Amino acid sequence: MHTAPITFFNTGLPLIVLAALAIVVPLVMVPRGTRRQWEVAVAIWASAGMVLLAGAVVFAVIYALGGIGVAEAFGDAPFATGLFFLRLSGTAAVAWVPVLLLTWLGLAQLVEKRKGRDKAQEGRG
Repeated sequence: MHTAPITFFNTGLPLIVLAALAIVVPLVMVPRGTRRQWEVAVAIWASAGMVLLAGAVVFAVIYALGGIGVAEAFGDAPFATGLFFLRLSGTAAVAWVPVLLLTWLGLAQLVEKRKGRDKAQEGRG
């Protein structure tokens, strides 16, 4: 299998989808109302793994829609084909990892805001 020329369909669209997932997946994974930074960190790392795997699936689907025999490639060499799509997803991480890091920063700030609010209420009560 070889890489295809860059187009919106095979590059721009997947990057948009993966960047959106880098925002949505952590928001779903982080427990609501948490006051622990380690819970945010674990959710972010789990989200990174999920977005990486989702990227491999997105690129496999794009290749399949482009008429490349993805099913046959998985049948002939499943490990090598899986690594090929994981490598493509890893390359796309250049775009979605910064989005994931900004999401992490926002979630970490929310945790600190909740902790500060709790301390302020303790001081009043």
